[in-house]
Amino acid sequence: MTLKEANRELKSLDNEYNYWLREKEQLMSIVLPKSTDLTKGERVDGGKRIDRMAKYVELLENKQIDATLEYIQRRRNNLMNYIDEELKLLGEYEPLERKIILMRNEKRMKWREIAMISGYCERQCQRIYDKYYKRETKRRTKL
Repeated sequence: MTLKEANRELKSLDNEYNYWLREKEQLMSIVLPKSTDLTKGERVDGGKRIDRMAKYVELLENKQIDATLEYIQRRRNNLMNYIDEELKLLGEYEPLERKIILMRNEKRMKWREIAMISGYCERQCQRIYDKYYKRETKRRTKL
């Protein structure tokens, strides 16, 4: 697998993760309390009651959203580790790291813009920045 393929797959996994997260949020809207709008007439089916929690659990089990989200998250982490290791092997990690840090700290760019410029997904850019930030804070505390 090349870095380009890994980045493409990582962006695809990000998209899929966001899709399933939105699905889960939509299912949660079944269970969450809703406000009443008094301007609209509320239709009532006489005597028909639905347990919203049971319906939510049933839908969640049918779709297995939590398992899917966890699987996608593990694949994303695996791919990000792969990309980190490959970049270190290629010796391209340092210039890329400096570029991302410069764009974030000095230019105050958003993660989406940084991702577009660097060619990596937003989460990978955040991860590179976080590693740098942790390394810097650790170094400063030793001084």
